[in-house]
Amino acid sequence: MSTSIQRVEEGFRVLTLQYPLSEDVKFIEEYGVLASHFYWCKRLGLEPAKKVVEKLWERVPSYWRWHLVDSKDPMYLFKGVEKSPVPYRTILRLPLVDALHEKKGAYIKGNKLILRLNRRVELEIPERALKWLENRFAEKPDKKYVRVFERDNRLVVQIVLHKINRVEMPRDPLLVVVDVNSSYGIVAHFWNKKLIKTMKFRPPNRGNRWRHVRELMSHRDLLYNQGCLTQKQINVYSSLIRLTLKGSVKRWVQQAVAKIVKRVRRMARRHGKEPLVLIDKPDYSLLHGTPLQRTLYSFIKYLENVLSWYGIYWEEKRLYSTICPVCGGKLVLDEKTRRARIMKCTNCGFKEDRDSIPLYWTIKHLPALKDEASICDGGDGV
Repeated sequence: MSTSIQRVEEGFRVLTLQYPLSEDVKFIEEYGVLASHFYWCKRLGLEPAKKVVEKLWERVPSYWRWHLVDSKDPMYLFKGVEKSPVPYRTILRLPLVDALHEKKGAYIKGNKLILRLNRRVELEIPERALKWLENRFAEKPDKKYVRVFERDNRLVVQIVLHKINRVEMPRDPLLVVVDVNSSYGIVAHFWNKKLIKTMKFRPPNRGNRWRHVRELMSHRDLLYNQGCLTQKQINVYSSLIRLTLKGSVKRWVQQAVAKIVKRVRRMARRHGKEPLVLIDKPDYSLLHGTPLQRTLYSFIKYLENVLSWYGIYWEEKRLYSTICPVCGGKLVLDEKTRRARIMKCTNCGFKEDRDSIPLYWTIKHLPALKDEASICDGGDGV
């Protein structure tokens, strides 16, 4: 049973592969320019330039030649045609098809991605990435395509999978409240008539690391200006700086989201309920200028994307953590430990861990859980 609140969610999963630049890049780029020229000439009602037509007949075999000028063919999506801009100059976009249709687009054969142009351009896929792709293909994406572009003097190939789901708010959901906190990190509560699980994640704070890096750079520059360092010793400082900044925030975001979504799906199957995920996104003013601003907003965006991929209903909802859910009074910090910050109401004496207070407000005001709100009224912990 479900309510009438429905919407369409779109989720994307992207595998990015990088390769050294080769002679294939020049051909792919020329190929994209030819396609773009024909596309815009056709849209504007102009005759293609004679030199371009001659180059088309010279460079592109007959089979592909007709796909360049056929606007109904999926191969017709090239540079300058996509509706939405991409951060880097796109050289080529091809549909990803089965190996049985080798004359169209790109396909995967064995451990290689093959771009079918006037010749086969073969790009090896690492074993771990291939395993990830197999798992995503098993989830049956609606669209698959390959995007090729150049970044930092390297050939970048993205395999993009697109999935569309029609979702609606569950009537009797497994409630998941994800509290994105500006001072601690991420807290996820799982609720099914009682609190059944709490997960906490502390993001890596690179602010301290950058402070050490600035000290190293200042010390290195001082010694270099005094003529006390050789090139070999300067390289040692560079290595120390790289080691200090080692560790990817992007990897932490992906791992944290994967753990939360995996737990959401597992809990939903175990309890036989559809999940409802509420994300407490902090106001911009609270995060602006903090070391975790980019990390936490990246986490929210990535979480929403993966939830949409699996067709899990989610909403962004601002939840209180300094207002008492029992009487509406002000909550002040009463006690602070390494793992918890205990808040106390100045009016009624209600006490609870600050990370759990958004869950109280959710249960109190969510229509689907209105019968369970009485648990909060007595001031007992969940």
